[in-house]
Amino acid sequence: MKEERLKVVAGQSVKDGLTAKQEAFAQEVASGKTLSEAYRSAYSTENMKDSSVWTEASKLMDVPKVAQRVSHVQRAREEKSLLDHARLKRLVLERLHDEAMNAPSDSARIRALELLGKSIAMFTDRVEQDEVSRTSADIEKELADRLRELASG
Repeated sequence: MKEERLKVVAGQSVKDGLTAKQEAFAQEVASGKTLSEAYRSAYSTENMKDSSVWTEASKLMDVPKVAQRVSHVQRAREEKSLLDHARLKRLVLERLHDEAMNAPSDSARIRALELLGKSIAMFTDRVEQDEVSRTSADIEKELADRLRELASG
C-alpha cells in the first residue's frame, strides 16, 4: 500500500484536503459511530445542543471530500479484514496439512485430512435433478394413465 503523508497548511495537518478535525470525524464515522458521536469526538461541542450537533455533523458529511474520505477509509478497513481472513484461512489450512502428514496418531491424521477435504467441498452430497418441461396436456395424460392403473390393479 502506498504511504499517505500529511501536509501542513497554515500550521494545521491536512490529509486529502481535509483538516485534522475533518479527518478525525471521517475516521470515527468509518469506524461505525453515528454522525453525532463522530462530531462530538472530533469537535468541541460542550456548548452545543444535540440538535445543533446533529445539524453540523450532517452538513459536514455533505462535504464531498469528507464523504469520499469516509468511503475510502471504510474500503481500506474492509480490504484489511478480507486480507486478515485470507491469512487466517491459509494458516489453518497449512496447519491441517502439516497435521495430516506428521500427526503421531492415525486418527489425528485422518481427521486432519477430513477437514482439509471439507475445506474444498470434497465430501458434499450432490443432488442432481433433471428438469423436464411438460405441458398441461402431458400431465393430464400421465394422471389419467395412473388412475387407470390404480382402478385396474
